[in-house]
Amino acid sequence: MRLHASPERSYKLRNIDLNKEPPPWDTDDVSGGATGSGGGGDTMAFRGVRHRPELNKWVTEIRPTSQKRKIWLGTYETPQEAARAYDAGIFYTKKKIPYNFEDSPHHLHNQPIPPELPWDAFAALVKQKATLAAKRHRVNNLQEFATAQYQQQLVDIDR
Repeated sequence: MRLHASPERSYKLRNIDLNKEPPPWDTDDVSGGATGSGGGGDTMAFRGVRHRPELNKWVTEIRPTSQKRKIWLGTYETPQEAARAYDAGIFYTKKKIPYNFEDSPHHLHNQPIPPELPWDAFAALVKQKATLAAKRHRVNNLQEFATAQYQQQLVDIDR
């Protein structure tokens, strides 16, 4: 197909208007699809997190920029845990994409991975770090829950 450069002519190629300005990039429209292809629902979508309805669990994996293979980061009980694991994957694979949680790099910067590891060792270490990040999130949530329960009991005793 040959395109002529006359200004009065409108160019279209496979229903794409080549004369039209593309829409601005909006990161809010991009998500990992935590709710799967069904969409819609009460759950918040996190980047890189998928829901497995048959297991009622949340799964995540990441593909390093320079690799064809993916690193399986695990299966988790909550989407927040899976999102923390994915953030660890982003951090250790050095991908240039936004984190799900702003504080993720702060929690992970003290745990570097040695440089120049073979692929299998690197993938195993990234998965281990991701699992630890998710567990840390679970423990923090349990501590917050226990503290809230304890404070509520104190309030009930004072009455």
